[in-house]
Amino acid sequence: MSRIRAVQRADLIHVAELYERTVRSSRPTAPPGLVEYFERTVLDYPWADPEVPSLVYEADDGRILGFIGSHVRRLRLDGREIRMGCAGQLVSDPALRRLAIGARLLRGYLSGSQDLSITDGATDVVHEMWRHLGGHALHPGSFVWTRLLRPWRAAGDRWLELQGRRRWRRAAGMAWPLLDGLTAWFTRPPARPPDVQVEELTPRALIQHQPEVLGDARLWADYDEQFLEWLFREMAGVRTRGMLTRRLLHRNGDLLGWYIAYLKPRGRSQVMDIAAVKGQLEVVVDCLFADAWQSGAAALEGRMEPALYEPLSSRRCLVRYGTRALFHTRDPDVAAAISLGRSALTRLDGEWWMGHHTEQFG
Repeated sequence: MSRIRAVQRADLIHVAELYERTVRSSRPTAPPGLVEYFERTVLDYPWADPEVPSLVYEADDGRILGFIGSHVRRLRLDGREIRMGCAGQLVSDPALRRLAIGARLLRGYLSGSQDLSITDGATDVVHEMWRHLGGHALHPGSFVWTRLLRPWRAAGDRWLELQGRRRWRRAAGMAWPLLDGLTAWFTRPPARPPDVQVEELTPRALIQHQPEVLGDARLWADYDEQFLEWLFREMAGVRTRGMLTRRLLHRNGDLLGWYIAYLKPRGRSQVMDIAAVKGQLEVVVDCLFADAWQSGAAALEGRMEPALYEPLSSRRCLVRYGTRALFHTRDPDVAAAISLGRSALTRLDGEWWMGHHTEQFG
């Protein structure tokens, strides 16, 4: 009989083939790099936990018909240790939809031993599955803010992509700088204040300064250097999102905060994390915007967080509903911390940044 079980290393070639066939290119075989990527991100990462494993749906003849990735994170809630499972890649054989393989895998995963489960980029279908299994949408985290820096390029390239006319982008790209030059007086953000000192944000520095920027958060990631070194290395390897930029900001020796973002010249840059000490968030946001402008980005986007409402409202940002951020927990204290905006979790702590569906893996 078919069964759901923990993934094994030997399964990953079949998982990669299923993922390649159903999500990426429709080809029957997967590039070797995709298999290696799954190995690094679901089996060999520093916080891999055999009690919260990735799962496969195995047919009675041994075929792998479905997969759900598990990415475990160590958190603290009011100082006590808890485990979070991020439900990442969810894929099943489309020829066997009648078996509801995806729903069965998700049910099995959510019933695991983790204290909290999340996913960071759910579609409408996945949202319905979570809802029926007791999950909830994190509505502020499901909104995306956008700061247009070069609006003609940002809007024009997006329109050409939606119209299926990507080949026109090279020709159109010659016109965008001329048009964006006409609106630069309005869209260009202020330069970084000259008294702000910038350095690279290292894993050690993030851990050292984390208590200063947590504010009144009840729930946060309990990072260690080994995990952050792995995380930053893997994030930097997702080149399709842009160049990973990590900035630590000081003024006269005093900490202001930091930001972590993918900066993409001529494209949409994505913010992974913004953190600041009390009263300095607007300065950190301004430095981020200035950095994105200098990189040549067409637009800057990020997930809406409660602390960002006021800074972004006065900085010409657009807000729209994006892919859903979802959570599931049986712990009322965890649910309260998340629902009431007392969580310091960011896109660093989910699967949003991963490159399983964007990288070539040639």
